[in-house]
Amino acid sequence: MLPALAGTVLAALALTGCGARAGGSPGTAALVGEDRITDQAVQARVAEFRAEAAALPPGQYQEQAGLVGTTVSAMVFDAVAGHALAAHGLAVSPGEVAGFREEQARGWGGEPALAQMLLLKHAVPADWIDRYCAEQLGLRKLAELSGQQLGTAEGNRTVHQLLAEASAELRIAVNPRYGAWDSQQSVLDGPTDPWLPAAGAAA
Repeated sequence: MLPALAGTVLAALALTGCGARAGGSPGTAALVGEDRITDQAVQARVAEFRAEAAALPPGQYQEQAGLVGTTVSAMVFDAVAGHALAAHGLAVSPGEVAGFREEQARGWGGEPALAQMLLLKHAVPADWIDRYCAEQLGLRKLAELSGQQLGTAEGNRTVHQLLAEASAELRIAVNPRYGAWDSQQSVLDGPTDPWLPAAGAAA
């Protein structure tokens, strides 16, 4: 979830001067349009994740480098996806989120198994599961704008382009200590895991 040439150029121009914009604002992890993602919000989500990971049976999780950056990336991505949806008059309802979560829980063998998978595979704490589900549904809707399906090459290409356009419009500025936003891939610096599902993949 590749941008038009114009979108690439605009994003590059925006990123050239806006790293200092975030870095010059104390306590700011990233600026996404007019919205500010604070260091405090990032650290709170990281703390939630670590507390839940620590409660897992021994040997199931060992923290790797880059957790904070991955968290910043996820929070920026969520804002970009939301902007892309709104720009096209789309929205995800609470009922859709509830239905999708129930469907995924059945596919994974229950809510606890779904929560553990999202925690380990996507670093999503329990309180963020609904937000993650809404994001996934939103990406599906973006793909469907061109009659495509998320998880296919064409569907993913469509979503990549729409997210790149949203990134350019928002003029994303990430505090340099976390890296720089890659508007073409919609990740911070470089993704550690694929964030677009393969065709037929759950969650």
